[in-house]
Amino acid sequence: MFTLKELEKYTNGKILNGDINKKFHNYTMSTKFYIKDGFFVPIDFHGLNREIYIINSVKLGGAGFMIEKNSVNHDSIIEDARRINPDICILEVDNVNESIYAIAKLNRNLNLSIPIVGITGSVGKTSMSCILSNILKKEYKLFHDFDNRNMNTKVLISCDLMSLEDYDMAVIEMGTSKPGNMNILTQLVRPSIAVITTIGTAHLNNFHTKENILKDKLQIINGLKDDKILFINSDDELLNSINDAEDYKVVRCSKKEASNIIENESGISFEIDIYNQKTKFDLKILGLHYLSSIIIAIRIAEHYNIKYENIVSGIKEFKPIDGRQKILRNNERNLILIDDSYSSSFESVKLGLDIANKIKSKRKIAVLGKMAAYGEESDNIHEELGKYFNNLNFDYLYLTGDYTKHIFKGALTCIKEKNIKRFKTKELLVEELKRNIQYGDLIYIKAAHTQNFNFIVEELKKDYSIKSE
Repeated sequence: MFTLKELEKYTNGKILNGDINKKFHNYTMSTKFYIKDGFFVPIDFHGLNREIYIINSVKLGGAGFMIEKNSVNHDSIIEDARRINPDICILEVDNVNESIYAIAKLNRNLNLSIPIVGITGSVGKTSMSCILSNILKKEYKLFHDFDNRNMNTKVLISCDLMSLEDYDMAVIEMGTSKPGNMNILTQLVRPSIAVITTIGTAHLNNFHTKENILKDKLQIINGLKDDKILFINSDDELLNSINDAEDYKVVRCSKKEASNIIENESGISFEIDIYNQKTKFDLKILGLHYLSSIIIAIRIAEHYNIKYENIVSGIKEFKPIDGRQKILRNNERNLILIDDSYSSSFESVKLGLDIANKIKSKRKIAVLGKMAAYGEESDNIHEELGKYFNNLNFDYLYLTGDYTKHIFKGALTCIKEKNIKRFKTKELLVEELKRNIQYGDLIYIKAAHTQNFNFIVEELKKDYSIKSE
């Protein structure tokens, strides 16, 4: 926990107002999740400079904030903040993003005794971290981000690590979109254990090949401390090629460790050894892909000597979070909505479509947008996705967004043209979708995060009283 004076020192900043001995317990970069008496960090993220929320944070009872010295609204923000709270702590810095990264890196080094599990991979990071956290929180005061914002950049992770000393342990998702980013993250997080879930095609625009993606993900080992163990999904061909090295040990986890595997539209069941005790699970989650994450979570829990009963209950209590293959229903109309709207890659959308395809329904409607970050391969990748419907039994395909004309083109090989509809806006899509929805329909929704398909989900939930299972 740093004082204002210490923050000034470690950021090479300048105190403009407030008690230099004031200590800050909570750091926040969003007024949506604001905690009273917090220190507001107006990071520049996804093109939005959160400086516009500084005054709101002061009105909400904030204890202080950072501001960049070259800010266009520098003087007016400081004047307004002092008028609202004369004692407000104000720290002027050259760059907010770099300042919070520097302090968080220092705070992590001051708390190296706190173990962190760092999780990366092209697909499945969030499911993996949620399942593992469900188990670990049974015995530890655990930090894990449950608000579904995908903790994959240094500024978001930096804000979270500022309160690390309040926890016994942490589970951190670490995603990268450009070569070299993982090395920056791993030097910040310093994980005790690292996990790589899969190697897919996400961000091919920057990495060009899956081999390059693997190379970058593997940089997570550069920051390993203490246990220095890398858990991998050995069912992934590229990951299975990784071997032990002098500075880390590889633990392979595979679906083959499970037996008596059954998958149906109600969920999955299987048996697996936990502490050499054969254990059966009947889980109401759809998709065998969860099995890889469950097995890795079990082996990590065994490593930390989590009690048998806590491992079992942690797994049984797991449910997909919003936007990640979340099943919603209206039983009166027999409607099923699969909310997979948070993000989209070639592998993840095919996986989601496969799951939807296995669920019984009178008709199936896919609502898709673009898949992000494929660069020169975007046209071909989207067309291939359209052709994938040849393996499925979908009746309608609704599209909106960039590159969806290529999905349209590919889908023409297997879906009647009159049943494929492309719209200029999400709003127009929703209007037509509502006109078409019938009793017994299944609707699957997925797109890149930037397309905000959560809007479509919320519109349908509101009008059709669709609720979580």
